Amino acid sequence: MQTIANLKALHAIVGEPSELTAKKFYSHLSEQATDFIARSPFLVMATVDENGMPTASPKGDYPGFVHQADKHTLYMPERKGNRLVVSYQNIFATGKVGLIFLLPRSNETLRISGKAELVTDEALCAKCESHGNPALLLLKVSVTEAYFHCGKAFIRSHLWQPDAWPDEETRVSFGKEIGDNIGEGKAFVEDLDAQVIDRYKDSL
Repeated sequence: MQTIANLKALHAIVGEPSELTAKKFYSHLSEQATDFIARSPFLVMATVDENGMPTASPKGDYPGFVHQADKHTLYMPERKGNRLVVSYQNIFATGKVGLIFLLPRSNETLRISGKAELVTDEALCAKCESHGNPALLLLKVSVTEAYFHCGKAFIRSHLWQPDAWPDEETRVSFGKEIGDNIGEGKAFVEDLDAQVIDRYKDSL
């Protein structure tokens, strides 16, 4: 196995980007980006810790759950979760974030990079309510780069095509994940899985 160690070697394999490709990068949110965010119910948030180790976290809610204040500023509401706040610890450490917005049935995605900070604002948290609950806090993103990514990954994966989906829904057992890790048995697994299902119903 040979390691590809530099950009020149990489471009020798994948080729050079076209001149027009570089023209899709914006330092603000374009008209199409604004519309995409207003309709998107889901994104993936990427952060990096002080040692350069990255992580990615899914975020989702009603379409347009991320509030756009202007062409340079987004506010993402925080909801009830596992309270590990790994991504937010990274933001405290580096102040940087990457977002990928998805829109069902769209093969394109919107990629955003920016500076990030956690803020509170009673009125805006109330405006960003979901299921009758105001946001716990807000992630403020000051956009430094925004662009649309082409749809080849979604076309290849057939992600939005129901006839390509698995025959049955896949549900991960958190009881088994944690039980196997700490040496607990069947009773623990079943009890924890039941708690998770209840939280899905009652703690959105």
